[in-house]
Parts: sequence; C-alpha cells; structure tokens
Amino acid sequence: MKSRTVLGIAALAVALCVALTAHAQPDEARYAKYDFQKLMRAFDVSLRSDVPGIVESTIYNLVEYKSFFPDREYTRLVHSLSDVARSSTDSTIAYKASLAVMYLSYGTRLDDTSVFTPYNHETAFKVAADQLAKKFLLTRASE
Repeated sequence: MKSRTVLGIAALAVALCVALTAHAQPDEARYAKYDFQKLMRAFDVSLRSDVPGIVESTIYNLVEYKSFFPDREYTRLVHSLSDVARSSTDSTIAYKASLAVMYLSYGTRLDDTSVFTPYNHETAFKVAADQLAKKFLLTRASE
C-alpha cells in the first residue's frame, strides 16, 4: 500500500514537471515552427485589410515577432507599413504603423518581452517607442 502511494506521488511529480516545462517555453518557441516567408506574406495581406482591427493587430504581431526574431529580414513589410502609415485615416493606426516602421528598421529585442499580452497591446507599443527614443537620444548625446 505504501509503495503505491510513493509511486503515485512520483508519477504526479513527473507529470507536474513535464507540464511546467511545456508551459515555461519562451514565446520564441511559439513562432519558431512557422515558415517565415509564408508568415510574412500573411502579414502583408493582413496589412491591406479593410478592417481596422485586423490591421492594428497585424502591426502589433509584427512588433512582437521582430522582438523575438530581430535578425530576420523585414524590408518588404516596412514598405507595406509605410503605405499603411501614409494612407490610414485612423490616426492610431497611422501612428502605430509609423512606430512599427522605425522598430522594424532600427529596433532589436524589446528589453521586456512580458509586455506582449493579448489584452494590452498599448504597453508593447509604449515600450518599443521608449526603447527607440532612448536609442536615438543616446546616439545623439554620444556624438
């Protein structure tokens, strides 16, 4: 009877360790399984959507993706984002698209990737803007 209890506790501990390991995977693992070129085409199509929420979410997703994969090539999407920034009648989308252009062109990983939450996109944009401002202001001050 006692050996069954010990065996049950050991099995529970192993199951808990496996579950915690799967839950603790970084967000990079979530995106790593996707084909980069296919994902970029999907982002490009989404940026051309007539639905403002889709465009705004795509901009957020691009900032998040760039933060996890800063060394990838985003030139094609920078042009699409520039078009969105110029042509959008929604000032929020135009601002976020302009910020994303700067971030995709000059940014690196965000210092705090915990800002990427599905319920508060504005925090991620604020952190990206602050990080870019700090980068450019420090560059100017050191010249």
